[in-house]
Amino acid sequence: MIRRTAALCVALLLGACDEGDSPALTESAAQMYERARRLLQPGVEQNESDFAGAFEWLKKAAQAGYLQAQTDLAGIYLEGGKGVQANAQEAYRWFCKAAEQGSREADVFIGELLYEGRGVAKDVSAAMEHWRRAAEAGIAEAQYRLGHCLARTEQGVQEGMEWLKKAALAGRGKAVPAAARDLGYLLAEGAPGVTPDRREAARWYELAAQGGDASSRYVYALMLMTGDSMPQDIEAGLAQLRIAAGQDYTPAIAALVRALRSGENAAASEQEAAAWSQRLEELLQRQQPAAPRQ
Repeated sequence: MIRRTAALCVALLLGACDEGDSPALTESAAQMYERARRLLQPGVEQNESDFAGAFEWLKKAAQAGYLQAQTDLAGIYLEGGKGVQANAQEAYRWFCKAAEQGSREADVFIGELLYEGRGVAKDVSAAMEHWRRAAEAGIAEAQYRLGHCLARTEQGVQEGMEWLKKAALAGRGKAVPAAARDLGYLLAEGAPGVTPDRREAARWYELAAQGGDASSRYVYALMLMTGDSMPQDIEAGLAQLRIAAGQDYTPAIAALVRALRSGENAAASEQEAAAWSQRLEELLQRQQPAAPRQ
C-alpha cells in the first residue's frame, strides 16, 4: 500500500508538477491553491493553521482544474484524517482527473486502487496499464509495482526483472530496496525462465539491505556467515544481523541469539544474547492475538 499522510501540509507535496505545466488554467485556480497553502502556514496573519479552510480552497482549485490541487485532494481522500473521512472512490475520481492532465504520479495511485479494488472494481490488467505509463515516465514506484506483477508470471518474468532493475537502481524511495529484494529472491530461488545465480542474488540482497530492508539484511547476513556464494565472513554477518535485529526483525534476532550462544566466545557473548532473547520474547508477545474477553 502506498501510504500518504492526510495532513495537507504533506499532501501538498504529492504533485510533482509546477504551475507552468498547465498553461490553459486560469489565474484564479492558481490563486485558490495558493490561498490553501497560506492557510496551512501560521504567520503574521494567523497564529495557527486552518486545515478546514485550506481544504475548502483546495477543493475549489481542484474543481477549477488545477492539477496539483487535484492530486493533493485525492491524496487526502485516500487516507482521510484532520476531519476528512477517507473515501477511496473520491480519491480515485480525483487521481483520474489528474492523470487525464498528464500526471503520471496519479497513475501510480490509480494502479494501486485498481489492484486492490478500493473505491473501484478490482482490475489487475488496468492497474498494470497505469503502472506502465508511470514506469515509462521513470517513476521508480511504478517500475517496482509493474515489475513485481510481471515477474510473478512465466511469460512476463524477464520483462519484470528489467523493470525491477530500473527501480532498484533508481537511487531513492521505498521502491529501491523492495525491487532489489525481489531480484535477490528470484535469482536465489530461480523461477521459470530464470537461472539461479546466488552470487548475483547476494548483490541485490546487499543493495536492499543498504536501503533499509530488514528481511534482505537478514538473508544477506546468513549468506555471509555460511559463505554462500561468497567468502565466509562470520563477523560481517553478525554485524548485519545486529542491524536487522535493531530493526526488530524477529528472524534476525532469533538467528543472532543462536549465533552468539553457539560461537567460540559464547560465554563472553551471553549477556548480549540474553538481552536480545528478552527483546525477542517481548516482540513475540506483542504479536500474539489478544485473549477473548470472558
